[in-house]
Amino acid sequence: MDDYFRAVIADTLKTNAENLIDESTVETVPEWDSLTHWSVITRLESVYNVEFTMDEATEFKDLGEIYSTIMGKLQKK
Repeated sequence: MDDYFRAVIADTLKTNAENLIDESTVETVPEWDSLTHWSVITRLESVYNVEFTMDEATEFKDLGEIYSTIMGKLQKK
């Protein structure tokens, strides 16, 4: 996960970027709940100009997986 991705997530969740790691999840980041999850998804789609399927958006396990999925989508463009 790069610093830009981390900064986008931190800004969206209103949390400190230094607290975010690849393994960060809804359970480990207090500011990340079911409502803010959709804010994160929408923001990332906008910032990276990608679209997540509903399955992807609802089944992400952690920030590392979200980041890897974005990088994979960008490589296909």
